[in-house]
Amino acid sequence: MSLIMHVEKRREWIKSRRQQKKLARRARLRRQLLRYLCLALLLFAGACVFTRLPWWISDPTTDISVRGNIVATDEQIKAKIADVAGVPLFALDPRQLEAKVESLQSVKHAFVRRHVFPKPHISVEVLEEFPWATFSCDPDKPAEFVIAQSGRMIPISEFPNVIQPPLKVYGPPGFHISQKEVGQWASWLAYISQQTSMPTYFIDMRKPFDICVQNGDLHLKLGTADTTLSRRLGRLTSVLSAIEPLKNRLQYIDLGLDNNIPMKLAKNPPPKDGEVKKDKAAIAVSQPQM
Repeated sequence: MSLIMHVEKRREWIKSRRQQKKLARRARLRRQLLRYLCLALLLFAGACVFTRLPWWISDPTTDISVRGNIVATDEQIKAKIADVAGVPLFALDPRQLEAKVESLQSVKHAFVRRHVFPKPHISVEVLEEFPWATFSCDPDKPAEFVIAQSGRMIPISEFPNVIQPPLKVYGPPGFHISQKEVGQWASWLAYISQQTSMPTYFIDMRKPFDICVQNGDLHLKLGTADTTLSRRLGRLTSVLSAIEPLKNRLQYIDLGLDNNIPMKLAKNPPPKDGEVKKDKAAIAVSQPQM
């Protein structure tokens, strides 16, 4: 009898264990279903917020900020990326926008950032070209371009705010200069100024085989700008002391030859200011009274 009761209790215990496991499994399924339902609701709510809130630029004139520009105006930079209006920020490629801004000849590098808070906007920071010299095809006409240190020609007509450096370069139409050549010429001009203690005013490159430089009151003919120019410029120091008494008659110094240094002198020295006034006074006195 006791054996039968023990078997019955055993069956009841096993049955209850199965019932508990079944209830636990159902509770676990309900919790998982609730988690998935909450996750789906969050995703749906996020998608609604992401698509319905204004995550785009509505007015490029006010929602685009520009920093670091001196040559190019804010309007010129904003006009390059004005087509971002109405496009979601997440769909914009900053690299493409930077390339559009860098298409401006005065801009060397551009950095574009997208911002959502406190309101959707775009910030543009630019690094502009550093002006090295002004360029003109005719010394009697105003400058047409500014030559940057990279060799890029910046048209003054398009960028009226560009800083015009004191050095002037005269050259033929379609003139082009590379960054390496700009650095080389800067080195040559510094070498000349170091010897003469005077600044260089202009370089005349209209004739490639007869390049001229005006350094202070010295007019220098450099010939061709080849690999021997540095050595030829080094001979300028040796003639500076000799030309000091002849400065008022000196027209130019020719450094284009390897063998010697020709100098052209005027036949008659120009009159001094006092002499000019004296001559004018004498002419005025000699005129008959009317």
